[in-house]
Amino acid sequence: MRNGRDMQGGGHDGGGRATAVITDDRRLLRGILVHDIRRDLRRHLRPMLAWYLLFTAFATIAAAPLTTWSLAALLHWVEGPLAGELNDLARDLLALAWLALAGALSWYVVMLQQAGMLLVSASRGCRYRTAAAALLGMLRRALPLAVLAALQVSAHALLAVPWLVVGGTLYWLLLGGYDPYFVVATRPPALWGFLAGFLPVLVAGLLLHATLYFRWLLATPALVLEGRSPVAALVRSRDLTRGRHLRIAALVVGVALTVAALPLLVTALYDRTATPLLDWIPPHRVLANIGMVVYLTLYAATALGVLLLGTTLNTLLVRALFHRLGGARGGRAVDATPAHPGRFVWGAEAAFLVVALVQASLAVASMNLRNEVTVTAHRGASTVAPENTLAAFQAAVDAGADAIEFDVRLSADGEVVVFHDSDFRRVANDPRAVEDLPLAAMRDIDIGSWFDPAFHGERIATLGEALAFIDGRALALVELKPDAHNAQALLDATLREIGHGGRDDVVMLASLSPELVRAARETSPEVQLALFATAALPGASRRTDFDMLGLNHLQIDTAAVADARRHGYLLQAWTVNDPERMARYMDLGVNDISTDVPAEAVRVRAGRAALGDVELLLARLHSWFRR
Repeated sequence: MRNGRDMQGGGHDGGGRATAVITDDRRLLRGILVHDIRRDLRRHLRPMLAWYLLFTAFATIAAAPLTTWSLAALLHWVEGPLAGELNDLARDLLALAWLALAGALSWYVVMLQQAGMLLVSASRGCRYRTAAAALLGMLRRALPLAVLAALQVSAHALLAVPWLVVGGTLYWLLLGGYDPYFVVATRPPALWGFLAGFLPVLVAGLLLHATLYFRWLLATPALVLEGRSPVAALVRSRDLTRGRHLRIAALVVGVALTVAALPLLVTALYDRTATPLLDWIPPHRVLANIGMVVYLTLYAATALGVLLLGTTLNTLLVRALFHRLGGARGGRAVDATPAHPGRFVWGAEAAFLVVALVQASLAVASMNLRNEVTVTAHRGASTVAPENTLAAFQAAVDAGADAIEFDVRLSADGEVVVFHDSDFRRVANDPRAVEDLPLAAMRDIDIGSWFDPAFHGERIATLGEALAFIDGRALALVELKPDAHNAQALLDATLREIGHGGRDDVVMLASLSPELVRAARETSPEVQLALFATAALPGASRRTDFDMLGLNHLQIDTAAVADARRHGYLLQAWTVNDPERMARYMDLGVNDISTDVPAEAVRVRAGRAALGDVELLLARLHSWFRR
């Protein structure tokens, strides 16, 4: 088998040399890299395990907290000057910059892990390389790796500017006059025009990003194994990959898809073959707990092992590509070797199982079997009656909902009205904006017929009318929907209306804006407050005083539940309409579920309440695997 030297400097020494390069490229696709990876995997898998455990401890103790704290501090600093000093464009640019920094830090942690694995795989002189030596080598290269990560992320950020500008411009020209929810719900012709214009630009941009990524794929091994500077490593990677981007992409994407599928396959395998065995556990709480701990320990060990295997395969592929395309092998003796390397690695594997056992025990111990879950009707029972109407509120009460969420806006004459969109286009084919109409004009608009002719004549309600109608039969969760320049006016008018009715104890104010929630707390400390968010930003719970955090249900996991308990606020999952997902979030321990079908959520909750402790424990295990 011809070695990797034949792939260097392809095409520069005449026809025979070019033929050899083409032949080697074909052989690379037929199995040379597979041979290299298989060989390295056999030699280095167990030392990689020791490194993986050591790096996981390092990331948990140092890297992850520092990353989270720095992002939270920056977010707090950025948020400070926003109020009244910067326009929406500046806010969006700052948000994009924050996301770029978050991506850079995450990518940096990945590069640190890959650097250590490269050092482990490149060491020789002892069958079991020491993870401590790799950690030391990684720390010595931490600064150049940080510079390399910054250069790569900055380049991708600059490359994204043109297609983001084109997309923003097209959106402003074609969809700027529409309410965003109207666009999503009704898909007007202008949306298809926007997509027809933007999708080719987006595809071209993503192809450029992919090309840049694969061009610089080998920069990390060039820095780690050849000792090059960050800029020189990028140049080196560009030279090694020139003309081979498609072949490299096919290999890397294929391995990435395989690695991504492994955890899913493990979960499916356990759920279908091993989980039914739990039905054999005697109906005794102690025995059920022991059985679940053992089961989850085995699952966690398997899942972590698969994750290690996937990470190792990815690193070994990059290393094999680097060598076959002409990079230095970087073989060297390790800096330090334990006296009994076999015992060292066996000790690491024992620690691996201990970690899995601890995780399983904590998972079982954290299961609060009888936590009280409330049900919130999202805009009322909005699958039974038109949203945000008194008819939908009555249907929610009839379904047994504990709370009714609805939206409020400010009319032209200062009335707080119950309505979601910024205009009436979606529900009445009327393009007039809420903020431009007085209440009297809105009363003439039929907001029920769009849903069903049976609701013809349904009219918009004021906040006072909605609160009087609900009359304490459920908690009123009032979401503030301000327009561009009336946020404070809407808050003040809403608080006045709540105060007039003396309903502080049966009303909770909510908003997507942390600033508006803080302003509400300062203005009226006694009112209950909720912050809605698509995802929980680092440090949000420390910077914003709220009683409940409402999260997009796709962002909720055990960590989000644990964070809510640690900081003492309620956690809501929105908007969940699938019964299996409802059960899953109830099992995870959320405090509230917001749904368009409150009757279904009440039914699922009642079914959970009817289960015995052991049955509920097993049901939660099933939900744990399906999350």
